[in-house]
Amino acid sequence: MAGVRFEDVELLGALSRIVDLHTQHYKEDFDLDKELISKLAVSDRSEDKQLLWMSRPCGTYTLREREVYLEGSHENKVWRFYQEQTNDPVLAYAISLKEVRDGKIFGDLYPLNYREHVERMKKLTCPIGNVAVAFEDGNVITIPYQERRQLMNRLMPEHGAPKTMTYLPENEPELMMILKRERFKRSYHATAGNLEEYLDKLEKTTLREKLKRAKTVVSTQEVSSHKRGLER
Repeated sequence: MAGVRFEDVELLGALSRIVDLHTQHYKEDFDLDKELISKLAVSDRSEDKQLLWMSRPCGTYTLREREVYLEGSHENKVWRFYQEQTNDPVLAYAISLKEVRDGKIFGDLYPLNYREHVERMKKLTCPIGNVAVAFEDGNVITIPYQERRQLMNRLMPEHGAPKTMTYLPENEPELMMILKRERFKRSYHATAGNLEEYLDKLEKTTLREKLKRAKTVVSTQEVSSHKRGLER
């Protein structure tokens, strides 16, 4: 798990630059990311500070790391999808939120090998046992995960619509041990890196890929034009 970490960086600024370089379409996804990260940065819950983030050619995602390791959760499905179902080049990162200073969010940023991370994560996920559902009237009720839809429908007439739903693993200590171990390995094996050098290298790589694609398009157009000339 050897890698690099960028310590105490201004996170939204760094992520914004990655989006500008790598995400060509649906960049408005990052507006949702900024809103979520800003909310989690001031949360009192430690698990809200540990995130996974991805930049794709078509959009971005911010996910709480805890939920990614819960089998069948929305976050787990999203994190796996682009490895299992697409060939999209994904830039993936682990984020550790630290503090807010002068209105800016600071923390540590860990670049990940997305496909390797997904394969490892799949071997470590924990099954969901229950869900804690917060309803419109303020009540939080824990119900079995497998029966959640049926039971929520029964509870809605009395408690109103569900506002949030928190996944609870069958074995909480096991999940926390997995997360603790993965975070320790990630931090222990990573060496401190220079963010500006990393972004400069990423920009050069992105420009090379754009030039390569442009040359391919030109070459294809030339072949097509040549074929039309022969057909005449």
